[in-house]
Amino acid sequence: MYELSALGLDDAQEREWRDHFARGGVFAAPLDRAAVRRRLRANAAVLVVATVVLLAAAVVFVVVLLQRVGGPVTVLLLALLALAAAVLLVRFGLLRRRLRIGRASGDDYLVVSAEGLRLAGHADVPWSAVIGGVGYDDRGAAVPLLRGPAAAVERASGRVQAEFVLGVRGVRGLRDAAPHDLRALFEVIDDHGGIRLPLDTMVAPETVRAALAAIGIAGLGAGIDIEVTGDRSTIFTRTVALLGAEKTAPPGAERG
Repeated sequence: MYELSALGLDDAQEREWRDHFARGGVFAAPLDRAAVRRRLRANAAVLVVATVVLLAAAVVFVVVLLQRVGGPVTVLLLALLALAAAVLLVRFGLLRRRLRIGRASGDDYLVVSAEGLRLAGHADVPWSAVIGGVGYDDRGAAVPLLRGPAAAVERASGRVQAEFVLGVRGVRGLRDAAPHDLRALFEVIDDHGGIRLPLDTMVAPETVRAALAAIGIAGLGAGIDIEVTGDRSTIFTRTVALLGAEKTAPPGAERG
């Protein structure tokens, strides 16, 4: 598959990228530590508020039941409030887990070459281990007006809008060898899975598309079935396939 149209590169730009990697060049995307710290602080604030709401709702719920004050509607509303707070805790806790990748990362969050990838300064992934990949940048997607405030809080707290998903052989070994806070990079199901590499939450905004282009073009040069797309159905379908059990080896997989 050859699809990088979502990046808006012309032929000359693609050729320049290919030549760069063919000459032994590398692409490095520095970690934006200040942005990671801001997102961790925002995430912590949401978790604190959700915890307070959950505890308060639980206490009032018990009091209402024991004292027999209020009616069924009151009980239902308190239960729904507690459930919503619990959902927030789980959701933003998962976002925080991925943000902690930045804590363990080296100064170069991503290094791409014709040989493979170095992730967060610790995990080395040769192209020969990569089954395929799909990247996307959803930062410009429209958000319904009523969801605007909630979406803004999610983005500030670590929701990923641009990432690269890679199916990888031997992913369990890579995960087990990585520092604890980097394990959120890896999706492991039995003995298969892959890597979900967040970009917009880890590197400067102006570096995101360059990182997508670097991974896409270096991967294509290594013969990997890889693409960058804005089509959500394709992103979903490819992600499920890449993180599922490996069925066939991609063309050129023996190349490193």
